[in-house]
Amino acid sequence: MKHKQDGHKEGGMRLRTASVAFVVAACLAALALFTADYMVTSGYHEMEQASNNYISAKQAASDLEAGSDYLTDRVRCFVVTGEIEYLEDYFREAEITRRRDRALSDLEVLVQGDENAAYRSLAKALEYSNELMDLEYHAMRLTLEAGHYLPSDLAKVPEIVSQTELSREETAMTSGAKRTRAQGLVFNAFYMNYKEKIRGNVSTCTEHLIETTSQELAKASGRMNRLLRIQAGFTIMFLAIVLALVWFISSQVRRPLTNMVELMREQKIVPSTGAAELRFVTHTYNEILAENKAHQEKLAYEATHDSLTGLYNRGAYEMFMQTMDTSHIALMLVDVDRFKTVNDTYGHDVGDRVLKRVARTLKNSFRSVDIVCRIGGDEFAVILTRVNSSMSRTIRDKIEQINEILQKEEDSLPLTSLSVGVAFADRKNPKGDIFKDADTALYIMKEAGRCGCAVYGEQD
Repeated sequence: MKHKQDGHKEGGMRLRTASVAFVVAACLAALALFTADYMVTSGYHEMEQASNNYISAKQAASDLEAGSDYLTDRVRCFVVTGEIEYLEDYFREAEITRRRDRALSDLEVLVQGDENAAYRSLAKALEYSNELMDLEYHAMRLTLEAGHYLPSDLAKVPEIVSQTELSREETAMTSGAKRTRAQGLVFNAFYMNYKEKIRGNVSTCTEHLIETTSQELAKASGRMNRLLRIQAGFTIMFLAIVLALVWFISSQVRRPLTNMVELMREQKIVPSTGAAELRFVTHTYNEILAENKAHQEKLAYEATHDSLTGLYNRGAYEMFMQTMDTSHIALMLVDVDRFKTVNDTYGHDVGDRVLKRVARTLKNSFRSVDIVCRIGGDEFAVILTRVNSSMSRTIRDKIEQINEILQKEEDSLPLTSLSVGVAFADRKNPKGDIFKDADTALYIMKEAGRCGCAVYGEQD
């Protein structure tokens, strides 16, 4: 993150420039004012130092939260995708980058000891983050047990994960159940409660930092006010200096700083006003606030969306099916016909482009209230809302139109088609849950020659 270092670029007068101007004026007026002006200059530097210390300490708190959120993102990506690279990223952060530990060490130096309230809050946040790691190791072990990994991949697994013990019940689970169990460990309410505790302690740390900074700045401001009262007793010659000093402190430091502290407590954007140093603090704080928000939004998006097609992923599909009203829906399971042949013949890059085309066509062909997901390599699912079995003909026609589109040339891509199995919530004689029945219909469609749509129950 790049910050503007030049006070002229930020606007407003620099504190150091104002200090020099007042010292020169005081020297020309009388030797008596020299001491007072020197103390004013010292006060400015105290405020600047307090502001700089706050920025560094706030950055340390943000780094700890960012490090914790990064570990959460990596372990969630691993248990959802099973890709070993996410596990490597996790331990690179935990054992090499170590942003969380370094953030706490930096804050200890800034607050000069571990008895400071802000330090204790941040240390508590790190303690909660470390407690979560045992849960994350457990989820990793379950995911490793559920997958099929090469010996070279397993060699990358740290000993602490390999030695994590599973219960007898977990050992007896199927691979799918282990994977579901692993995902539940890092997505459930217990895990999220710990994350909220971490954020809460980071927020408390920030509040303590703001309080400490305010006190330091209040002391510096009090010293300057006393000097102003002394200066008021001098002759009219000194009045111009006193008025200029009062104006500068009031308009460029005190009011902007008071407003800044209040807005920071509420975690709102701070307008850029006052002296250049305060504008720099404001600019830095606003960037950190915006980056944290953008980072959180990015993590939320990546956790629920497929990186290739931009559609909802398998995890998002399962979340929708668990939380939405499924009594008036239809579930479509979609396979790309002979997709393996496309990959083998044209290569994976072309295969990826075909998947993107299929995803785009599905997305454009259904209503905005319908939910299109990519749940596997060439497998898609569409949750149709507010429908019933009387609309089966409409859905068949829609799939026929989609296949007609995919059978037309586009960007030199190989022609393809879709096999679709549909199950309605109000279907007759269900033999399983809606997913299993839709999968049964999909199997029937494939057996019938692919490139079409089969509705569960209509083949009986």
